Amino acid sequence: MSDSTPPLRPLPIVPRVLILEDNAPYRELMTEFLTMSGFEVCACPDGRKVTSILAERPIDLVITDLVMPERDGLETITDLRYSHPKLPIIAISGDVPLNRNLYLTLAEKLGACRVLAKPFKMDELVAAAREALAASTA
Repeated sequence: MSDSTPPLRPLPIVPRVLILEDNAPYRELMTEFLTMSGFEVCACPDGRKVTSILAERPIDLVITDLVMPERDGLETITDLRYSHPKLPIIAISGDVPLNRNLYLTLAEKLGACRVLAKPFKMDELVAAAREALAASTA
């Protein structure tokens, strides 16, 4: 590099988020809002493909619903704590046949760094995602 060459600016860092949500309209809304807020988003209807997605691409944050068919969020959080112990996870839950707060408390005990009860505002989700990412790099 010569002295006349301008210094290279760092590339922008775009956090990569994996959303696991079985409710398609809710999944699309979260994807759209996070994308508009500067995140790169991959979204799936449940936790069955988490292992293959993490093998294919780097993910910085997982946002998982807790009650889903096939493979629920509690099982996914448990598996991720063993396979990716430092990966931040946000657990979300709404219409739970039992007690929503019980599911959110269990998610925290299993290793979710943040929990959000549905319905939540999308700016709350973005703020939680930024906080979780900041805490994981501290």
